[in-house]
Amino acid sequence: MSDPIEDQPIDDEPEYVPDPVKEKQAKAVHFMVSMMRLLGVILVMLGLAIALDRLPPMPVPVGYILILLGLTQMWVVPVLIIRQYIRARVAEEEMAKAADGADSL
Repeated sequence: MSDPIEDQPIDDEPEYVPDPVKEKQAKAVHFMVSMMRLLGVILVMLGLAIALDRLPPMPVPVGYILILLGLTQMWVVPVLIIRQYIRARVAEEEMAKAADGADSL
């Protein structure tokens, strides 16, 4: 059997029209994640400088703590931000579906 979607000409497919509000939200999340990663890199570099005793007298453990905080900020925090954003988007879509379902009754 042939797939009905494949039988349709390409011109008949609905065109994707992005929602400007969602696009703006996605750009803001992307910018925030990028800044978090950049700040994480800066913390790692500062921690390395302190741990290698290249900066004025500061205890070496402070450098190690900054390295750990920077690595966490580069790898863990962006994942949490993106998960929260996706969770909010899914909840928003579910609420819209529920509202559409309630309207049709």
